[in-house]
Amino acid sequence: MLKFKRILAVICCLFLLPSCAVSNQNEDSQTEAVTCDTPNNEQIRAMWLSCYELSEMFEKGTREYFSDKVCELFEVCKIKNINTLFVQVRPFCDSLYPSEIFEWSKFAESSSGTLPNFDPLEIIVDTAADYGVSVHAWINPYRVSYDSSAEISKAIEGFAFSCEEGVFLDPSSVEAQKQVLEGVREILENYDVDGIHIDDYFYPQTDNNFDKAAYEAYLDCGGKLSKNDWRRENVNSLVSALYSLVHSAKTDAVFSISPAGDIRKNKTVHFADVELWCTVKGYADWIVPQIYYGFEHEKMPFKKIADKWLKLAEKGNVKIICGLASYKQGKADNGAGSGENEWVNDNDVISGQTKYINSIGYGGYALFSYSYVKKIK
Repeated sequence: MLKFKRILAVICCLFLLPSCAVSNQNEDSQTEAVTCDTPNNEQIRAMWLSCYELSEMFEKGTREYFSDKVCELFEVCKIKNINTLFVQVRPFCDSLYPSEIFEWSKFAESSSGTLPNFDPLEIIVDTAADYGVSVHAWINPYRVSYDSSAEISKAIEGFAFSCEEGVFLDPSSVEAQKQVLEGVREILENYDVDGIHIDDYFYPQTDNNFDKAAYEAYLDCGGKLSKNDWRRENVNSLVSALYSLVHSAKTDAVFSISPAGDIRKNKTVHFADVELWCTVKGYADWIVPQIYYGFEHEKMPFKKIADKWLKLAEKGNVKIICGLASYKQGKADNGAGSGENEWVNDNDVISGQTKYINSIGYGGYALFSYSYVKKIK
């Protein structure tokens, strides 16, 4: 066992060298303000298109049917004045485009179980250009499956783990990071997308056991960070590398992150250092926090949380876009305490929220998601 531990430590030392280089580079830039190079200063009016919504477009399995549904999508964008679309192209370590790295996603299957003989992302990008809408490819870097008993494929078995929340790539693994980066490179080389977007799936839990061996190996090769800081640095390493890759591949492209709305929980539960990403150059162009709370939310009132995020983003001059919960309109908001029925009693919460963020200086908003936005009158 001791021999194995020593071998693991040596491997860790070799593999962590690139990550250490990234970390040092970021530490040197901490005194620099972020100069966010976005294509223009136009207000962002964005919408998410999830894999579940995309799956309906594949129902009949034909290019014609898919193209018609894509045209319907952009007609909604036109009516709702949407100028930016976050398209979920890799939800579970898979792909909704022809890939040499990832298998086709189950969400691309037709009702009869067939896979596309056309390129869905190419159709979306080409149609978006006709409508003047920017397309950002949205990926989930770590998530493999919600099913913790799902079989881990040979392609990722060396850098994935199962836990109560499902199956995830190991954020501490250089090989896992390499796969994520190669997948993004593939998108940027093959599609004229305007950016790469990741959301709030980082570390799935705080349990100490699933990455115990990796952390001990890190300590054995001289690591000094605490377990929590080490986890945050693992995520920072990937985020920084994604930012660099996006800008090296396409100088005017945007790298954006959509973390959960709770700033403290991001850092302590998901190990997502949003304060760093908002204030230090080299992590993100846009931050799109999911401020999915109503004005009357008892613990997380919208205005208070929106103000906190804006203040944080202003420190680094990062563009801040407000993620809004269109899906809550007309529904009880469980967990909002005394504000539980706000979205039921007020049929225009979103309108009030967009007005508020515009008044305080946000760079725009993003609505979750297409199937709910198109129902709003």
